[in-house]
Amino acid sequence: MKKSLITLSIIAVVVVAAFGGYKDVALAANQSGDLCGTTSGNGQIVSIGSNSFTLEHNDGRSLIVKLTFQATIETPGGFASLSDLKIGDRVTLVGGDNRDGTFTADAVVVCSGTQEVGTQENGTDQVDPIAVLNHDTNYEQVSGVINTVTILLVGLVWLVIAMFLKLKKKKNFVYLLFFTIFYIYLYKILDYTLLQFQSLLLLQHFLPNLMLNGFKAGTNVNLIPLGTLTLEDVKTSILNIIMMMPFGFGLPFVTNFRIKKVVIAGLFLSIIIELLQLITGFTANTTFRVADINDLIFNTLGVAVGYILFAKFVLVYRRVFRNWRISENPILRYIAERPQVDK
Repeated sequence: MKKSLITLSIIAVVVVAAFGGYKDVALAANQSGDLCGTTSGNGQIVSIGSNSFTLEHNDGRSLIVKLTFQATIETPGGFASLSDLKIGDRVTLVGGDNRDGTFTADAVVVCSGTQEVGTQENGTDQVDPIAVLNHDTNYEQVSGVINTVTILLVGLVWLVIAMFLKLKKKKNFVYLLFFTIFYIYLYKILDYTLLQFQSLLLLQHFLPNLMLNGFKAGTNVNLIPLGTLTLEDVKTSILNIIMMMPFGFGLPFVTNFRIKKVVIAGLFLSIIIELLQLITGFTANTTFRVADINDLIFNTLGVAVGYILFAKFVLVYRRVFRNWRISENPILRYIAERPQVDK
């Protein structure tokens, strides 16, 4: 029992080191007074029309932004009107994309500037709801609690599983080490695809005045495979492949699954992520991720590529270290003895 506790304590150091790097996500408000935080907004205004303006998006494309009848324009000084916007202003948009390539904004947030305080339709001066967050500690307190609880829950789940594997399944230190590395990878995947942004929906529940820059529910789904891909999507597709390659490479180190089961497991994980993005989006009527069938395709491709790299790696590893005494090192022996590449 004592040996088991020492083993888990050593591995726990790895877990704490990995989770210790967890940082708050960027919001549209921060303590500096810049309403766009560290994001620099969605882009810069290049021209202004009667009820719209043209934005040079951060990715270089030109975007026509139309304002709804009840659209609000927020500045660090308060509410403003379209006439108060200036060419060169950097803004964050809250609204949704249109099929014709334009964007309809329900709210426009000017990142920084010295615009005068404006009024709402009732004619009374009101304080910018995001500016309120810049003068209190509610945001930091709530987001800090959410982040802490998330890390504690993830750590607790790891501890329960590790204890089960050690005490019930009699797994050794080497297996627990590989399992922990893979567990941390899974956490990072969920953190990137869900926790970093979708957790803002939970944050808004406690801070209703928080303005979020996301997609409207219903505009964040794509069920057409490959046909909607653009050149701009190629980079995202490549990143999806790269993101899931460690899954195909790492799962064979904690299971005896061969390529078919590994690919199915990767597809299952991708489906869960996409469904959670979709469900949380519809629940809050706002989302920061698009549930896209193309993500499933390229994620699964990444898993398959990862497994192929795993199989090649083990074969090369055995060939390179065949004259070494790898049996004396439990970690080296564990890698060399993976059964998936045996005929």
